[in-house]
Amino acid sequence: MIVVAGSVSVPAENSEAFMAAAADISAASRTLEGNIDYCISIQAPGEFRFLEIWETEEAMMAQFAAPHFGAFQAAVGELGMAGMDGKKYEISSVSPLFG
Repeated sequence: MIVVAGSVSVPAENSEAFMAAAADISAASRTLEGNIDYCISIQAPGEFRFLEIWETEEAMMAQFAAPHFGAFQAAVGELGMAGMDGKKYEISSVSPLFG
C-alpha cells in the first residue's frame, strides 16, 4: 500500500478556484483502479493538505497519465502555486486503530 501525504499552497485569493480543481481531481482519481482514497482539504486560506491511498505503486503512477491529472496541474499552475511538500509512504501492514 502506498500513502501520499503533503501540503500545497496558493495565493489566498485563489483558494476557491483551487478547491474547485481539487474536487475535480479527487473525484476522478477515486474512480481509478487501485485507488483506496484521495482527498484534499483546506487548512487556511491558500493552504491545503492532501492524502492519497493506493493499493500499489503502479496504481499511483498510473494516475499521472490520466487526463484529469494534467488538467489539475494546468489549473494549479494558473493559480500560482506558491509551494508544495509531499511524501510517499510504503505501508507494509494495516490494522484497526482500536482493537
